[in-house]
Amino acid sequence: MENAAEALMMGFAVLIFVIALTVGITSFNQVKNISDVVLYTTDETNYYDYQGAIGKASQNRIVGLETIVPTLYKYYKENYTILFREGSYNMQTGEFSNVKTLTIYETPSVYKTRNNSILWGKSYNRIMEKKYSPYISGGYNEEGNKEIFSFDLEEETLRHEPWTGSYDKAKENLDSFLYGEIYYNPNNNSKYIDYSNLPLQTGGFIGKYKDAKFVETIGEYTYSSNQENDSDTEDGSSISSLVKEKKKRIIIFTKINN
Repeated sequence: MENAAEALMMGFAVLIFVIALTVGITSFNQVKNISDVVLYTTDETNYYDYQGAIGKASQNRIVGLETIVPTLYKYYKENYTILFREGSYNMQTGEFSNVKTLTIYETPSVYKTRNNSILWGKSYNRIMEKKYSPYISGGYNEEGNKEIFSFDLEEETLRHEPWTGSYDKAKENLDSFLYGEIYYNPNNNSKYIDYSNLPLQTGGFIGKYKDAKFVETIGEYTYSSNQENDSDTEDGSSISSLVKEKKKRIIIFTKINN
């Protein structure tokens, strides 16, 4: 009888614990949902929109390295695009003009082999053209361009950059880029990019643009929904799944030249 009473008490205690745990989890989820809504509504960048390279940005601000550097360190994990360009900017009207890409480094990645076999994927140039033409005066059409003006994980993967696939490797590359150091290929420990050379020179991105002012514009781009389903890689596989019917945030830093 005594054992039965103890068993009932233990069962009752377990029941109370389960109920309390369920209530706690439910309350936590409700608090999290509320906090997510509050954080979203207080983040003004969620309402930014971009209306084109030649025209007025609906939301923009003048920034320097204090904004650009932290943004760079988040592009890999948060999977957004950072585009660098330069041009004239009318601070009174918010209008851009004479906008062109701003080269931030040159990739050693090989676009073609000696027998003209394309290594970056057959759709790479088409993707770049459709993606960046709205943001550049006169559009963008540079086949196999090794002068890089953006940070984007998908682009870097298609070019087979050695830091893709690991945040730590990507961070090492950013460190070298920002401070003008040599980035070594982690696959064979050979020198890959010396960021103290042109276009950055000694001091890297920070050294060259420490006094520069940029216009930050935040928006969203959509990859073409009628992307062709051709074979894009050497093994015949398609990369169209990377870009078809996909929206992605783009953060644009336009260096003010006027």
